[in-house]
Amino acid sequence: MLIFPIRKAQPAAAVPRGRIGYDISAERLLLHTIQPKEVLEALLSTGVHVPDNSLVDPFHEDAYDWMRRQMAARLTTQGGGAVWFLAQTPRQDLVDSCRRAKGKVLLTCRVPRDRVLLSHYHDWHSALNRFPHVPDLPGEGDDDYFARRDLVFDDFEDRLRTAGAWGAEIGAWPEELRTEVERGWENILEPSNYGRSELWQATTHVLHARDVVEAVWIEH
Repeated sequence: MLIFPIRKAQPAAAVPRGRIGYDISAERLLLHTIQPKEVLEALLSTGVHVPDNSLVDPFHEDAYDWMRRQMAARLTTQGGGAVWFLAQTPRQDLVDSCRRAKGKVLLTCRVPRDRVLLSHYHDWHSALNRFPHVPDLPGEGDDDYFARRDLVFDDFEDRLRTAGAWGAEIGAWPEELRTEVERGWENILEPSNYGRSELWQATTHVLHARDVVEAVWIEH
């Protein structure tokens, strides 16, 4: 007996029409993730998908390690990896993601909030790029923001170069610089720091079959 319905669809039909209904303040979060067929097979055969850390791009390992440490500190669950989801994104963006993922599976899920760590979709790139996160200031225009951000970036780069750590993995940075940049990244984990229309992603330690509402094979 199937635990959740499975259907096939072209990318445009993989996502139902109308408002998706995301609510990042809900007790059970509506989440979407696009996964290879092996993940669906694991959910059907074992009831759980456990992520494989070996698939992480080595260049981004520092950022993913930071995220895993945040999950360990903030969530009620345990695990060595992270399953990634979209937690709030425009419907058209999700459809476009499906167009780039033909042959894979779109999973619609509902996961208890205490098992989910939210992070800002765009500002996560601060961690990916190993640079300080520079929050917007109220009423600040784009030009002023980018000028202020560039000053912060230049100062941080100068300090890394002075320490002989420019281009090195974060683990090789001086402790005070690593602590400074990682504490700044924590800003991206708090929805109250952003407006209501922002884009959000989410991570969990594992995905259970009972979390899945529907699976859609994205047709070629």
